[in-house]
Amino acid sequence: MKLKTITHSILFASAIVFSSSSFAAVIDVDFNSYAAGTQISNQIDGVTFAVLGGPGPSGAAVINHGGLTNSTVGNYPTGSILELKFTGLANLVNFTFNNYGNPSTGRGATFYTAYDALGSVLETGNVGGGGSFSLASAGITDLRFNNNTNGSENWIFALNTLKANVSPVPEPETYALMGLGLVGLFAARRRKAVSA
Repeated sequence: MKLKTITHSILFASAIVFSSSSFAAVIDVDFNSYAAGTQISNQIDGVTFAVLGGPGPSGAAVINHGGLTNSTVGNYPTGSILELKFTGLANLVNFTFNNYGNPSTGRGATFYTAYDALGSVLETGNVGGGGSFSLASAGITDLRFNNNTNGSENWIFALNTLKANVSPVPEPETYALMGLGLVGLFAARRRKAVSA
């Protein structure tokens, strides 16, 4: 009887820990709602933003042109990369995008790349002149928009909206606690079967 009580306590505690660690953050941002010149880095739950890669300076991305730009000043000079780092595993990622490069001159070749927690590429694609996009991949931890031309020339682009569901990565302790509960449950059932 005592083993059964302990087992139930462990299972109950692990269920609480697991369920509290599995709440998803829902990201639904319209960057048009921010004033031009606003710096955005970590103000939005579930994701952080940064400009990387030169030739312009790296740092917090700035609102301009109706969206979040690849610039720390909202215009030129720009960085080649706008990086989105999710705080967990992102699914159902959708975004709208405007690209102000000129595709006829070789500009406008902005592309996105989605990475998993190990840095492996999950998905990549070209955004051309812009539009609405839905990513097929799940478990995205890093999403980068890039118009790199070997660091010599870059043009401005803007992320207008972003939607995603971000689930936290379960802690190893959660799995250990659940495993311990299952072992206890198995032992209790076996003991009951032997005594019957």
